[in-house]
Amino acid sequence: MEEILRYFLNDSGFARLMDGMWESYARHGRCFGAVRLVKPNADEERAISEFFKRDYYDQALIRISLAEFERQMQKVFEDAPSLGDVLEGYFARPLSSPVSETNKERIRIRDSFTMHIKSEILPRYEGTEAEQWLREMIAHMRRTYKQWAERFIAEPDPVVAQVTVVCNALNALPQDEYILLADFSTRVCGDAQALDFYGSHGSLFLRALARRYNMSIPNALEDSIHLYWQAGLLSNGVLNQVTVSRFLAFSGNEVDPACAYYDKLGEAHVLTLENISRFTRAKVYGNKVFVVENANVFALLCEQLRGVPCTLVCASAGMNAALDRLLSLCIQTGALILYSGNMDMKGLLWGDMLYLRFHRNFVPWRYTHNDYEFALVSSEAMLPDEKKENALHNEAFASLLSLIRKKGKVASQLPLVNLLANDIRAYSGGTHGKQSKRRH
Repeated sequence: MEEILRYFLNDSGFARLMDGMWESYARHGRCFGAVRLVKPNADEERAISEFFKRDYYDQALIRISLAEFERQMQKVFEDAPSLGDVLEGYFARPLSSPVSETNKERIRIRDSFTMHIKSEILPRYEGTEAEQWLREMIAHMRRTYKQWAERFIAEPDPVVAQVTVVCNALNALPQDEYILLADFSTRVCGDAQALDFYGSHGSLFLRALARRYNMSIPNALEDSIHLYWQAGLLSNGVLNQVTVSRFLAFSGNEVDPACAYYDKLGEAHVLTLENISRFTRAKVYGNKVFVVENANVFALLCEQLRGVPCTLVCASAGMNAALDRLLSLCIQTGALILYSGNMDMKGLLWGDMLYLRFHRNFVPWRYTHNDYEFALVSSEAMLPDEKKENALHNEAFASLLSLIRKKGKVASQLPLVNLLANDIRAYSGGTHGKQSKRRH
């Protein structure tokens, strides 16, 4: 030990490096991190080059990791102690400090939670989807799951119960069907709100879903809707209603009086999830249902297409359970869903969600490169993160997103209103201003 201390203390070329390693060791409470020497002087270049037996001359920056320094020290000196012991001898004071003790406590907390998962929870879920998530949780405990590790020390039982609920939820996700998130949550843990965005288990559940579907962890309610949808869950954390025009619904053999009234007037009206849940079947005009994302586009189309026999749906309230139930009723009639939305990340994501749900009966509408160029606006697009781009499953949407990234601009749906109206007239065989005599 004395030989090692003399080696470093008698060479001023190590002074700044030792200061940096002391700070890093104290900050982390262990041999971790690295020291960056900016504009090293001649003594530093010589001392470090000789110690590592490597050329560090004429470099604007020298970066030395603490772990690398400790390994080299143990090669140079026989029976060398740990770097922590050398630093304490070099500075003649103990490394323990409020900062390092705090970090040691954090490590203890993290390790305690990790050991509990490994010994008590993981064995119960071997060979399941939950096992993959638990292993990911252990690997990313320091950042992604730090708050649960800290809660575990104070109140272990609630945290263990939360992890268990999420494991059970992952193993019970619907296959080839979509169900209400509230119904799923009730089935898994007896609480309809527990797994939603603001629920007691929602934050942990969304992290687990983000890992499974390789998506970003949502920070806002609107972002969570797409992630739930990927898992086959219909979030009711948004306004659960949908606006529709020229749509007839039945409860048993009786036509819904509100739908019949507005259909006769040719006016749009709002249907809530509660309304739609009472319907047993529907009738639509023609064999196509035209879904638009933009509320202004929907209003303009309703105005332009008065008298044209067509069923229009506005999805501006989001990809919610009301919209899902309504479109499911439409598909039962044999109708095809045509979707058109803004050419931005939200419009593409919403369209992709509908594609995942109704892909055999779904067609992107006005999403070609030519449509994008025609509708292009000057506003700069916020480039979506790569995980969200990879989440797009429909080829038309994925291709258009690549073009948006290349151009750096989004396109609104509004410039396409006249083209959309013409499409609907052509599909419906109707003309502006002429009342259809088709009966339902």
